[in-house]
Amino acid sequence: MKALVYHISPAGWILCRAAMLLAKSACCGPLSGLRLVDQPIPDLPGPDWVRLRTRLGGICGTDLALITLSQHPATILQRFARFPAALGHENVADIDDVGANVAGWTRGQRVCVEPALGCPAAGAAPPCPQCAAGRTSLCQRTGDPRLPPRALVGLNPLTGGSWAEYFVAHVSQLHAVPDAVPDEHAVLTDPIASSAHAVLRRPPRPGETVLINGAGIIALGITAALRALGHDNPVTVLARHDFQARIASRLGATHILPAPRKARPAERYDLVARHVGGRRIPARFGNQALIGGFDLVYDCTGNGAGMTDAIKWTRSRGSLVLVGTSGITLVDTTPIWFDELEIIGANGRQIETVAEKPVHSYRLVLDWMAAGTLDLSALPVATYRLADYRRAFGHLLRRGRHPIVKAAFDHRP
Repeated sequence: MKALVYHISPAGWILCRAAMLLAKSACCGPLSGLRLVDQPIPDLPGPDWVRLRTRLGGICGTDLALITLSQHPATILQRFARFPAALGHENVADIDDVGANVAGWTRGQRVCVEPALGCPAAGAAPPCPQCAAGRTSLCQRTGDPRLPPRALVGLNPLTGGSWAEYFVAHVSQLHAVPDAVPDEHAVLTDPIASSAHAVLRRPPRPGETVLINGAGIIALGITAALRALGHDNPVTVLARHDFQARIASRLGATHILPAPRKARPAERYDLVARHVGGRRIPARFGNQALIGGFDLVYDCTGNGAGMTDAIKWTRSRGSLVLVGTSGITLVDTTPIWFDELEIIGANGRQIETVAEKPVHSYRLVLDWMAAGTLDLSALPVATYRLADYRRAFGHLLRRGRHPIVKAAFDHRP
């Protein structure tokens, strides 16, 4: 089978990073850690496992950050993955083979695989407290020779990932895709489920003003999830590109604040200040502060500058949910104590409580799609053949020229 595999040595990291100073496309060139290879079709690791034939494998922002070497080389996340591995955790696939103990699933059935493996996949009994509560993305198991701690599909060599024609998963990770949901919507299940989880971590209270900082797929998913969950709060989205602004409006955003890359910090803060009836306070060396702000902010940028803005745009005693996959970075934390902010993290997808009933984030989103509660026709998916991966990443790195919200590798015949 064909697979897009990632592995890079420390010396290779330095060389690739240096080459990227000359051309960003070096992240997927000969000096990068990406290789399109032929691999054997994987065997089932055990009787409770299934093999999947991939239909679509989504390209996540986390994958892109890995390939573009955007994370600090000392990031702790490197200890929660093992390479070489075929990347890709966003997926829609057909069951190709089932283990002897697998019941209720059949070959040819279309599914989405939730990427977190947790205690069930490791055969750990009893499960850790987090897995027992349905929070496998927070698994407390410390890893074993087969899997790293908090293992995810697409970040370990045992399961592989959806950037390969086949990968494997534990039966506990499977979620059936309703017939009414097309592949191009099903492959959005993971990012939209992550968005819904972020909203459920801190839902807006009646009358609260909401800001979504960013307008990528997670930010747009939060906009859609807020409306699908029945929240009618005024929602403001800060968008870099016009196409993102149009999509956010279709998904239910009340207001759009344009924030092009070339905008100076003072211009952005004046824009927000006018919108909330606040006041920008200039500080030294171009630093900015804001009097006033939003009651609830979801930061989807995952970078130091974006998180700093989100912190400062949250009103005193307001709440900030950090959704982006941040790392080692520079952040102005002054307003956290100065304005007595509540900071909440959101990671992945898990068992949620909706209408006083437990439901997995994936099941929630798939049921929304099937019922028409969540219309994802506003979120086009750009598809590429696996052999065309350099063009795919080239388009994603130049979104101003290529208006892409989500890209995916298409393995279908």
